Amino acid sequence: MGRSRFLFPTIFAIVGIVATIFAIYWVTKDFPFLSFIPFLEGTLYTDILIVLGVAIPVIALEYFIIAIPMAALMLLVHRLIKAAAFDTDIMHIGTNFGSMRILRRATLPALFSVSTAGLVRGILGRYLFVDPSSIEDPLKFLYPISTTLMGALIMMPIALALFMPTWILNDAGIVTHLKQGQLEVRQCPDTEGVGKWFSSMLGGYSILAFPIAMFMEHFFNPFIIQGLDLYYPGDLIRSPIFISFLWTAGIPLLVMSFVVPVVMLNEVAQSKAVSIIKRIARPLGASEVHRPVIAPVKTEPEQKDDAI
Repeated sequence: MGRSRFLFPTIFAIVGIVATIFAIYWVTKDFPFLSFIPFLEGTLYTDILIVLGVAIPVIALEYFIIAIPMAALMLLVHRLIKAAAFDTDIMHIGTNFGSMRILRRATLPALFSVSTAGLVRGILGRYLFVDPSSIEDPLKFLYPISTTLMGALIMMPIALALFMPTWILNDAGIVTHLKQGQLEVRQCPDTEGVGKWFSSMLGGYSILAFPIAMFMEHFFNPFIIQGLDLYYPGDLIRSPIFISFLWTAGIPLLVMSFVVPVVMLNEVAQSKAVSIIKRIARPLGASEVHRPVIAPVKTEPEQKDDAI
């Protein structure tokens, strides 16, 4: 496939990363003396920029170190779970993977990172984040927004360590399907990619947890528990409730902009990764198979009864 498919994702990533830097500054500029992580020198703004600077090379490095071993582990675990009724094979699949599919592949890791950020804040908040009690009331609603973004950036390498192996398994065409004997039982044929099996579970958690986490962090805690004002007098754009809605919708897009380069990295390096995972799959009993063809059943026309 041509490299032109990388144009729009590249623009999306650049715009998103720049927008993230400006958005972080806009959110944190009103409390410049409040640090985010106690053991890092600087302000909220510089703390997040430090995390960004560390996260980008880390996630690029973990693709080459973690992705293939994790894909092999997932393949082995899946094989052990489904060995009784399913065969594992390597299916010949298509090669088209355009720009929109690159963006879609980045969506679930971003949602996973943002959704889990609430959990990171709840469990590790007392160790990672400073006490925001010194923040004045009009600005308190901005602090959980900032920590959601910071938590998402912290979780992003973990999310990618889970999702990158599923990309390799899907690109390699590793599938499971019912054994021949199981097709005699009254049940529908069941063919599924091994990577899709794992990503569906991770994606289900991400989609379910995202609205819950965002409601708790951006609406319930600041406006119901803390009793902060919903509106800014005479200015809807500066109203806390409007900003909370805006960030709830925008944070996943900002995190996606950091995931997209990793998806493109996988597209460049996937031929080598796919070759390795196929070599691992074959000793587990995988053989090359063709895609199933679904066609209507042709029936013989009913014979007319000529009997009188």
